[in-house]
Amino acid sequence: MQQVLDNLRDLPPTTGAKDIDLLFLRGIIESPIVRSLAKAHERLADVKLEAVRDNNQQLVSEILDFLTGLSSRDASAEELANILQEPHFKSLIEAHDKVAAKCYEMLPSEVNSNAMATSPLVLADAVRMIGIQKKAGEPLVS
Repeated sequence: MQQVLDNLRDLPPTTGAKDIDLLFLRGIIESPIVRSLAKAHERLADVKLEAVRDNNQQLVSEILDFLTGLSSRDASAEELANILQEPHFKSLIEAHDKVAAKCYEMLPSEVNSNAMATSPLVLADAVRMIGIQKKAGEPLVS
């Protein structure tokens, strides 16, 4: 932003830009709102998020092994073990590990269909959508 402002001040008059346009542009750039937006953008652009680890499925398995002895004595440990064994949580951890490991390749369709057939998750029932088109004044039964 500062570089653009400096360039506006040093702009030679032969560029063909009108003074009123330059004043308007300078007013926008010097606006506190625009400056705060630019600072926020710079902060967000500088932050690069990276996963701490990409083998969380193994970590969850180790935690579950540890919790098996505690769950009979502690209700909180039993609740945590139940949460960690839920299919949705397992899928979330699996997705996190794939993203962290940067495994973005798509599986071939035949591998996907075999994986779905052997998946322990309950498959949803197939639903067929139909529609009825009727003109005004016509009965539904003919």
